Amino acid sequence: MPSLPLPIAALAAASYVVPSLVAPFFRRMMLVPRRHVRPPPVLVMPEADERLYLGDGLVAWRWGDSDPAVPRVLLVHGFEGNRGQFGALLEALLEQGFSVVALDVPAHGQSAGDQLTAVSFVAAIDRALGQLGPFHAVVGHSMGGAMSLFSVARRGGAKRLALVSAPSSLGRELRRFAKMVGLSRRGTAAFIASVERQVGRPAADFDVRRIAGQVNLPLLMVHDQTDRQVPVVEAARSAHVLPGAELIVTRGLGHNRLLADPAVVQAIVEFVARQEITGSASIV
Repeated sequence: MPSLPLPIAALAAASYVVPSLVAPFFRRMMLVPRRHVRPPPVLVMPEADERLYLGDGLVAWRWGDSDPAVPRVLLVHGFEGNRGQFGALLEALLEQGFSVVALDVPAHGQSAGDQLTAVSFVAAIDRALGQLGPFHAVVGHSMGGAMSLFSVARRGGAKRLALVSAPSSLGRELRRFAKMVGLSRRGTAAFIASVERQVGRPAADFDVRRIAGQVNLPLLMVHDQTDRQVPVVEAARSAHVLPGAELIVTRGLGHNRLLADPAVVQAIVEFVARQEITGSASIV
């Protein structure tokens, strides 16, 4: 792991002494995205056919036929992600005759806000599903995949769901972050408590095991063995508790690059266009 900037390292060290005082700083790191960050792949996107205003500053973009009879696919990026990461998938879906909507989640892209919590993330997807759906499929990357699963499980609005590099537990993501920045045991507990107070719900509520019985639709998961942000074991955990889930494991693409990989794009498009699916696992 690369060395941390000195101020962050110093605050992490202070968590051994005054955990409650430094916890809000790390909570902001976890919940306040940096808008200038452009994680790869940032691909060329054609100009959208329509900019969609969903209320409360939430913005989405549409490509393709606006006829409600044309099946729609919703794309949801992750924390500090952007719609440009879906360029290859967008082109492939349009070629197959789908209409595509990409959501700028709160505090990202042209949507309003300065922080993104699990609650506001799910609420934004709920709004997109309710106002722009029904959708034939939802494709979500990273936390966008995890929160899409929670939204669709709770309210429906899509016939199938593809999760790319998605975590299965918010609690584990918080603990992974705390370990990465070097928080003490007490500092980790104070940090998680601070996040939960801000979010308004316990992190344990956002665990795939909590909603496994509500997921009754074709589900594809794609994850890379070398993903350092969200370990591939997260996909394995989800596949274990979600009946009928199909899991594709890639090699050498990391957390983001698989969104531009031709084999991954083809697999997602074939899954979206497929009429029926049976659970299986494969490596590409």
